Amino acid sequence: MKKKKTILIISGHDPSGGAGIIADVETANYFNFHCLSILTCTTIQNTSKVHKINKMPSNYMYKSFMEIIKEFKISAIKIGLIPSLECSKEILKIISDKRLKGVPIIIDPIIKSGSDNELTSEKNIKFMIKNLYSKAELITPNIYEYKVIKNLCNNIDKAQSINIIITDYKINKKFITLNLFKKNSLKEKMFQTEKFSGIFHGTGCTLSTAIACNIGMNNNLEKSITISLDYIKNAIKLSNISGKKQLLLNRKLF
Repeated sequence: MKKKKTILIISGHDPSGGAGIIADVETANYFNFHCLSILTCTTIQNTSKVHKINKMPSNYMYKSFMEIIKEFKISAIKIGLIPSLECSKEILKIISDKRLKGVPIIIDPIIKSGSDNELTSEKNIKFMIKNLYSKAELITPNIYEYKVIKNLCNNIDKAQSINIIITDYKINKKFITLNLFKKNSLKEKMFQTEKFSGIFHGTGCTLSTAIACNIGMNNNLEKSITISLDYIKNAIKLSNISGKKQLLLNRKLF
């Protein structure tokens, strides 16, 4: 039997199960990855609103990593919600570990929730741009997050030392266009996916985790994005659970 690859998920917990670490684990399982998971925070929320973010105890994340790295080889890393500067600093310690050298890191730079709640501070975003995003294989902001990052960089060239895909670059009645800005290149590549009616919870974290898994399987960036978009399209089509405000994806595809 072929041995499963392992992905490290560093993200927050959404008790609705629509986004956050539950969505990440479901997505990674679909792509046949074993998940190692470290929480950045817990939240009190539903699909309508994030009411509260609860920080994890100091050093919990790093100590968790130090134990799991003793036993597992990691093929990819996905990082989601990073709610505080303290959390960012702990993540930096983790991804700077020499045992992770060469492991691709995908970061979903979550700044605001789908229900329009601010989830982190400007000070933390500046730290992440300088210290975390710069170490990533890819970051996956939506257009709002991209503009925030661009403004805080002062010069977008600083952000362009990494690969960036804007997940909702253009939207019309039928299609959503994503725009990939390649590292150290003036070239852009557009991807197009079908637009469905309704508001879907957790598409951003699902996309970034799917891309992380595919890159962890040694697919190139463009192929990883294409496969991941097809996966999300099917997860939306098979959606059969709804919160009051947002629909949840069916990540198992059955």
